[in-house]
Amino acid sequence: MQINLKTTILASSALAGLLNLIQFAESYDQHARAAFAPAWADAATNAPAKTAAAKDAVATPAPTTSTAASISDPALAAAGKLTSAGLNPIFAASYLAVQSKTGTPWQLLAAVHETETGQSNDTSRKSYAGAIGPMQFMPGTFSRYALDGDGNGTKDITDFDDALLSAGNYLRAGGADKGHYYTALYNYNHSSTYVNHVLYIAHKLGL
Repeated sequence: MQINLKTTILASSALAGLLNLIQFAESYDQHARAAFAPAWADAATNAPAKTAAAKDAVATPAPTTSTAASISDPALAAAGKLTSAGLNPIFAASYLAVQSKTGTPWQLLAAVHETETGQSNDTSRKSYAGAIGPMQFMPGTFSRYALDGDGNGTKDITDFDDALLSAGNYLRAGGADKGHYYTALYNYNHSSTYVNHVLYIAHKLGL
């Protein structure tokens, strides 16, 4: 069969056009699928990468600001209570030190100190009854319960540290360390009026 050259050229052109059309259709189909794919399909495809990123986020927590622990200073707290009650806060640490050694509450010591001498420090004042020093000890009582408060080897009735520690010791002997405040104070001064006045001050301090 004789094939016309013109016919051959036309047939080749038609075949080439058909092949181009098929290739275009395949390419369009791929792009169309990608463009109109549902969101869940993309999430499923990228799930491993996103999971890894999430793991990294969990493994590395966000930095936090550290807060300093609030530390309560007993001496500062006692000083605050003394100030609120109208007393001199300078002796707060001394009251607490005697409390730790004798068990006598610091509030009771402060109240006795205030009642006896208005919180005097070192003093040789004497009462009409013969009581001496910042805690107004009778010499005989002091000699029995005296302790060396400042560690200098002596027990001085007029020295504040010695007198305060000795007062704590004396009140402990009356049961102050066990909560027998009235008895301890009455032993210190045989007067119900005195006891009630001291307890009034001590209660203001939080006893």
